[in-house]
Amino acid sequence: MTDQQDKPWYTRVPAISVALLAFLVGLTTLVNNVRDWLSDDAPAATAVPANAPANAPGKPAVAPATSQQAPRKTAVLLTLKQIEVIDDGTSGSTAWSFEIEGGGEELFSLASRDYVDTGADAIARPRASDPSIARVVLVPGQEMTIKITGRSSGLISRTVASGSAKLRADGSLAPIRVTADGGKSGEFVFQFATVATPQD
Repeated sequence: MTDQQDKPWYTRVPAISVALLAFLVGLTTLVNNVRDWLSDDAPAATAVPANAPANAPGKPAVAPATSQQAPRKTAVLLTLKQIEVIDDGTSGSTAWSFEIEGGGEELFSLASRDYVDTGADAIARPRASDPSIARVVLVPGQEMTIKITGRSSGLISRTVASGSAKLRADGSLAPIRVTADGGKSGEFVFQFATVATPQD
């Protein structure tokens, strides 16, 4: 056996092969270090509750529904149903005319006609030719004064009667008692039907 064959095998590897092997070892170590560094710095995944609703692909998130706003205004329809004649002011029938106002504005008026306080005629209803319906608009919490003024058309003296009540936004209105001024004879009770409708 020659002296060259007696030397260890690695002494026979050319110097360039040794350099290449060292380069590969160093490169492998660098790759492993970079991989470990990236895994340590990766952000943790955000936990999502199991019951959280998932949005359909391509659709924007839907905001939760809000409670509906209360209506800001209410329209109230007033309809005169009847007039109860407690005292027409004379011993027989007496002619009276009436004006109905709401919040200081005229709503409608009833032309002069005879009223009597006895028998079935003591309950007087609007005639077909009489305007008897009005519409007013209120805001929540508002009260409107409904005022009635009556005038008798006697030949000797004329009597004025008046009365009022509060109309509320929910449509409630008490019967309106109309009495003659100055202690004179004359008394009536007006009854209205009301319908309240919320407005947008």
